[in-house]
Amino acid sequence: MTKKEFKRRWESSPDGGGITFGDIADCAKSWGIAAVPRIRQIDDILYRVLKAANTNDAEKFAEDAQH
Repeated sequence: MTKKEFKRRWESSPDGGGITFGDIADCAKSWGIAAVPRIRQIDDILYRVLKAANTNDAEKFAEDAQH
């Protein structure tokens, strides 16, 4: 999924538009954020993917990320 598609889905509902942790890991890999995202802290990967997609609530997840 593209960053634009991710952003649209993520912001479409309070539950993240049905985006799963698998979707987040797949985006992290395809967008060049992490080569093996499934072995890293999910909070860090989530924040980086949200930031890359320029979602409106990315910074809300910054505290949990280890960056």
